[in-house]
Amino acid sequence: MQRHILPLSKQDTPGLLQALARVPDPRDVSGRSHPLPGLPAIVIAAVISGSSRVVEIVEWAADLPDAAWDRLGATRDASTGARPRP
Repeated sequence: MQRHILPLSKQDTPGLLQALARVPDPRDVSGRSHPLPGLPAIVIAAVISGSSRVVEIVEWAADLPDAAWDRLGATRDASTGARPRP
């Protein structure tokens, strides 16, 4: 199956993230490397793009450009600048 990476537009991303921000975050504060709304947003975008299995979603997310990760609120390590993958 061919996967398509659809752009996460600047116009659509804030609305999606605002809606997902209403979901309570059950994670322990020390285990949060990325804000919760961005994680389901990645899954939603991957599924809309044709991914149906967890491995396909992970591969789709790995192919995202940095600009998309930034719009999703993904954080970077303050000392190295590296972005930990969820």
